[in-house]
Amino acid sequence: MVEERELGFPLLADPECAAIRAYGVLHERGGPGGTDIAVPAHFLVRPDGSIAWRYVAGRISDRVAPEHIVQAIEEL
Repeated sequence: MVEERELGFPLLADPECAAIRAYGVLHERGGPGGTDIAVPAHFLVRPDGSIAWRYVAGRISDRVAPEHIVQAIEEL
């Protein structure tokens, strides 16, 4: 898909849910057919790998407003 769409960034997959477990955003059996999925979340990660800012939704339909992300970036 990266080549087909000529994306300028890699796409990552997490079939074992290792990353979403590590970030603490696993919603066990929350997906279709009871599959494990990630809770909607946004992270700003520093160059050293530490998390500078995070937003984790309380519900599957929650999303952070783009202006809140811009504000968090500006405050960093």
